[in-house]
Amino acid sequence: MKAIYQLFAMLVMMSLASCSAESSDPVENSTSTNSLEKTFGARSVAYDENNSDNLSLSNLPAISASEANDILSTLRKHTNVKETQDIDATTRADQTQLTITTQQTVNGKYTFTIQLNMISYSDGSLYYKGYNAYTSSTLFKWYLKGFGLSSNGSTGNYKFECTSYLYFKVADDGIRYLEVPISVKGTYNPSTHDASFTYTL
Repeated sequence: MKAIYQLFAMLVMMSLASCSAESSDPVENSTSTNSLEKTFGARSVAYDENNSDNLSLSNLPAISASEANDILSTLRKHTNVKETQDIDATTRADQTQLTITTQQTVNGKYTFTIQLNMISYSDGSLYYKGYNAYTSSTLFKWYLKGFGLSSNGSTGNYKFECTSYLYFKVADDGIRYLEVPISVKGTYNPSTHDASFTYTL
C-alpha cells in the first residue's frame, strides 16, 4: 500500500514538473505583425494595391512574423557584406552601351542587385536609359519605384536615391501582405564606371 502511495506521489510530481517546464518555454512565433510595424515601419497592404505593378505577391511563400523579423533584423544589421561589380561595354561608332551591375550580398544569404543602363558618347556626355533591380531571395520581393541620376557638381560623379520596398507574405491570423520601406542611395563615377549603393532599413 505504501508503495502505491509513493508511486502516485511520483506521478503527481512529474506532472507538475512537466507543466512547469512547458510554461517556461518561449511562445512560438511570439513576434507579431504589430511589432514589425513598430520596429521596421511595416504596413499591411491589400494584394490588389500592388497588383498593378505585377509583383505577384501571392506567389510568395507564407512565412511567420518571426521569420520576417529575423530577415529584417539581419538586413538592418548589414554585417558580413560582400560587394561585387560587373561592367559590360559595347562600343558602336561614337557611343558605348554600358550595363553596370553592382551587387551586395548580406550575411551570405540575401543578394541585392542594381543594374544601371547607360549610353556614353565620345564627347563625354552620358545618357541614362534606366535600371533593373532584384533580389536573390524567394522569401520576399524587392521593388524600386524608380530613380534617376543627378550630377554631383563638386566631384563630377552622379548620385541616385529612392525609397524602395520589401514585400512579405506573412501568416498571422490569416494571410497578410506587408510592405517595408527601405531607402537606397548610390553613386556612379562616369570616368571609371564604378558604381556602388547602400540602403537604410
